[in-house]
Amino acid sequence: MRRKLVTALFGVVIGTAAFGGAALAADGGVTVEANETSKTGYTATFTYYDDDAANVKIQGGFTFYEPGDEYCYGAGRQNEDGDIVSPEHLFTPENWKAGLARYADAGYVQDMTKDEETGAWTISVDLPGGSYLYQYVVVDAEGNETVITDPENVPYCNSLGAEQARSQFYVPYDAEKQAESDDWTFVFPAENEADRGTLVWDTYDGVTYEGAESAQQQIEVYLPAHYDADRETPYKTLYLVHGGGGEEGDWFHQGNAGNVVDRLAAAGVTEEFVMAAIDISAGTDVELCENLAEYTIPYMEANYNVSSAVEDRAVAGLSKGAKFTYTAHYLIEDTFGYFGAFSVGYPGPDYDVVDAANTNKAKLYLGVGYADHTMESAFMEGQIPMRPFAEYLDENNIEYTGLKVVEGGHDWFTWPQLLKDFVETFLWK
Repeated sequence: MRRKLVTALFGVVIGTAAFGGAALAADGGVTVEANETSKTGYTATFTYYDDDAANVKIQGGFTFYEPGDEYCYGAGRQNEDGDIVSPEHLFTPENWKAGLARYADAGYVQDMTKDEETGAWTISVDLPGGSYLYQYVVVDAEGNETVITDPENVPYCNSLGAEQARSQFYVPYDAEKQAESDDWTFVFPAENEADRGTLVWDTYDGVTYEGAESAQQQIEVYLPAHYDADRETPYKTLYLVHGGGGEEGDWFHQGNAGNVVDRLAAAGVTEEFVMAAIDISAGTDVELCENLAEYTIPYMEANYNVSSAVEDRAVAGLSKGAKFTYTAHYLIEDTFGYFGAFSVGYPGPDYDVVDAANTNKAKLYLGVGYADHTMESAFMEGQIPMRPFAEYLDENNIEYTGLKVVEGGHDWFTWPQLLKDFVETFLWK
């Protein structure tokens, strides 16, 4: 059953999140303003009002590492006691320097300061260009901690149907104070509103998973800026899959997927295409593949102007979603022309990748962050981590893109980079 469609422009700014403004938000939220004394050229100031709180902390993705630092490779080397030593090699806004790589999108926790006169809890941090996620940790008089979304910067997509817990804001790039690698404009909303796509939250009837109350499935659909429901040539479709503990809103809120593709399409790097973020929070991989092939894709092709040709379909996922992508590559290999697996090892002996590759004409893309534990570590017994898996494919003469490695960890700094490269170098090629 299809529910009422609701659309939203990418790049809608909620609350006080903006590129400029007062250093202190009168109603709370976050402001970002140019600052000559800032090491990065910009300062973000967070303001939260709670007179009853004993303490409030900011928790955000404000952690960095030196690109190529061997101690951060694969999420950190271990000492003799088995402890990860990479934190000793991490940087925070307090000791940031140009050219550092971003790491751990929730790795920075710092106390905020209370103004007893106004009741405002505040903190200011200097940050390089990019998109950042954050939450507040509110501590009561008994010491109990509650992690909350900034009430003055609630993710806009929540009004459509998502359940995103972290607020988001953007920091511009300063070419004089930051290195070229600090330029993350590629995740920003396109400058020209006419180049921005729209989001649609939709539902449809699919597989009834064990324990589920109904067969209703949620899906988030991105329609490109110039989408034409009556265009003679139907649009190609990329199906995006979230990670463990996530939901269909992740790719477009935390990952800025719509912004990334908007900019690439506007620049002529790629043709306009539709994206559909599916929900894999319930069900086995086998059930999820059945749901995608027998329900999701037919629903998309019946209700949107998208192509039914195999070569015009692609699927890409991160972490648990990449494991699902591998499963789809094995079980429904003739459904897609392109597969993208980000940041997870191959399921091992459960699937015969050689057999799948020999019967599958689709193309396979692998990508991972330099400081991601899945580079060398497996989630489950028998799983092949990403670098060894790439070597396995080489040894068996299986065609794939090679292993794309970007700076970053198992986080939302890595995955937008991989999506950008996936579209630029691989998709529809």
